[in-house]
Amino acid sequence: MKTEIADSKKLQNKFLSFRKKIYGEKKLYVDNSFFMLKEIFSDKLHFTKSLSITPLMIEDDENNILCEGIIAVARDLPEYVQLCFFEALEGVSDAVNLLVDEAVRIGKSKDCKRLVIGLYGHVNYGLGFLDSHFDKVNSFSSPGNPSFYNDYFRSLNCEEVKLNSYFTHSLDGRLMRYEKILEKLNREYEFKKFDKKHFEEYSKMYTDLNNKCFTDHKYYYVRDYKDDEEMLKELFLFMKEDSLIFAFKDGKPAGFILWYPDFNELAKPGEAFGTKHYFKNIFGNKKIKTCKVMEYGVLDEYRGVGLPFALIAHVYSILSNYGVSQVESSWILADNEDSNSFCKAFCDELYKEYVVYEKEI
Repeated sequence: MKTEIADSKKLQNKFLSFRKKIYGEKKLYVDNSFFMLKEIFSDKLHFTKSLSITPLMIEDDENNILCEGIIAVARDLPEYVQLCFFEALEGVSDAVNLLVDEAVRIGKSKDCKRLVIGLYGHVNYGLGFLDSHFDKVNSFSSPGNPSFYNDYFRSLNCEEVKLNSYFTHSLDGRLMRYEKILEKLNREYEFKKFDKKHFEEYSKMYTDLNNKCFTDHKYYYVRDYKDDEEMLKELFLFMKEDSLIFAFKDGKPAGFILWYPDFNELAKPGEAFGTKHYFKNIFGNKKIKTCKVMEYGVLDEYRGVGLPFALIAHVYSILSNYGVSQVESSWILADNEDSNSFCKAFCDELYKEYVVYEKEI
């Protein structure tokens, strides 16, 4: 076996082709990271300017890729070296161990203290490996991987950070039990959707709220305005303005919620999500059945008054316009009691489980 850094256009295409092969053979999951990887390799993303990135392939003696991943160190999360965008064949544990060893070596050279496997540069871009429901297609921006990926990392005796999601099968008015609270909140707070005519202003508002709401969130580090402006511009190729709703108290931002239809319903299992799905979203007549609630945040001074319920109620009131009949949450850290309690209140069931792997180096 040997290691090879994908540091040329030819080798980067080889790296991407391996992903296509893996997803194409599974024919179960949609690859939501392919487009981002192409942008990383083209050096177009502002976000990656603050990352040290090494795309690495482990190959056999005939130059066939056995596994691959990107080894990254974020300037503002320097204690961690990250192994992300991992893909592998089955039965290649020695190759995976070599990839992990290389990540550890690079991390030590940059004075990192821990290895994290499954963090995609920043939590806003992805976190975790699928750890249940392996027979279900992944929703937009959620990981999809076979169970043996987890076997590789569990064999290394890594610490495990658990995450989970929730699912709602029908929008049946369950929030009506909070009707009086919602009426009060709607009197005291103002709710506005994202305004693309004032894109920079609203994008900065989103960044400021993220940076204040998630200060203590595991793996989170401060975003700059350019990072989120870049991310939101790509999301708004598919999203509409009412996918990002802000709450205001006395004219000041107090919280937000981000959701969108599950755009993976536009793709076939095994495909890499990309340009053709953009046009399919605009010109096609396929109705998306599921909504994905990605994140919500409320400033400390407004917590404890039920504001998340008002935010999700506004989302639910919009969904009928899209023909959406069910809701999936994004990942939530298993030890996040507030968010899990909130989801249990309006969701039908605990759904998919995810896991992140960590170890000292």
